[in-house]
Amino acid sequence: MMLGFSIQSPVFLGKLSRSSTHDLIAHYADVELFLDALKSAGVGSIEVRILPRGTDSWAYQELIQMIWSMGLQLTIHGHVAGDHPGRTFGEAYPSMSYVLKHFHNYQDRLMMTLHAFDAKEGTEEVLHSRTVQLLREWTGMVDNESLPIRFALENNRKKASKVDPGDSVDGVLRMANEVDHPAVGICWDMGHYYSNLLKGNGLEAPPEHPIEDLPPLAFLHKGIHTHIHGIGASGTHNPLTAFSSLPLEHYTNELVKAGYDGIFNLELTLDKFNTDLTLSEHVMASVQRLERAVQAATDRKEGKQANVQT
Repeated sequence: MMLGFSIQSPVFLGKLSRSSTHDLIAHYADVELFLDALKSAGVGSIEVRILPRGTDSWAYQELIQMIWSMGLQLTIHGHVAGDHPGRTFGEAYPSMSYVLKHFHNYQDRLMMTLHAFDAKEGTEEVLHSRTVQLLREWTGMVDNESLPIRFALENNRKKASKVDPGDSVDGVLRMANEVDHPAVGICWDMGHYYSNLLKGNGLEAPPEHPIEDLPPLAFLHKGIHTHIHGIGASGTHNPLTAFSSLPLEHYTNELVKAGYDGIFNLELTLDKFNTDLTLSEHVMASVQRLERAVQAATDRKEGKQANVQT
């Protein structure tokens, strides 16, 4: 199992700051130093967050190539929106052209995470059907081209302003089951899931003693990717520095126990963090907590398997 880290799309376009100097790369002097620090901390995969379908593929090329050249894997947070007809996946997702041309030199397969179609108005059933249809089209393309791409449908957080068939684990599971293709699974966004749990229990902030409800086992069994972030004063995508921000150890243990062997990917929005620690300290503390949680879950599972064998 591998640790991953999402880097926001402005960084791929050369925009390293939003509200303070280089805040999108944790105040490191440049992207390469940030990537090197992540790699030294145990991160083995970097996710593009996000890669819109119609953007210029070459605009992302330099940083993607740097990621590969540093010995890191690449995953893609994709997007369903956009009208790009075609018979090949490269035509349907033109911004992936550089990645599709070169990834086989660096990794065996590609993971793309997607949210379902959503809208300000309409019905969940229509958006559900559009999502299923698109995934069927895309899996048909990657089958025809023998592309080792997997699509992970992600659970989203509930928003009053949007109709979203993917804003519950049941909705995501239903879509994934309806597509019924080996290249389609689920991305468990732990932060979105916990945010919905808190709202469902009438809580505005994480309690000291976490709510330990879990998604259905069928959801966990379909897991092929993760997005991991804590809940803080500014909402989701916060660091894991505060223990109460996410029941990480519980989630990780149950996911590994269910057979998950994919990437544990931190998805943090660095310019939202509290200032009690530096951005770098928040990032590295989050990586360290995740690494400990994954190792403990792995050891627990292997220990149980060894006990069964003896």
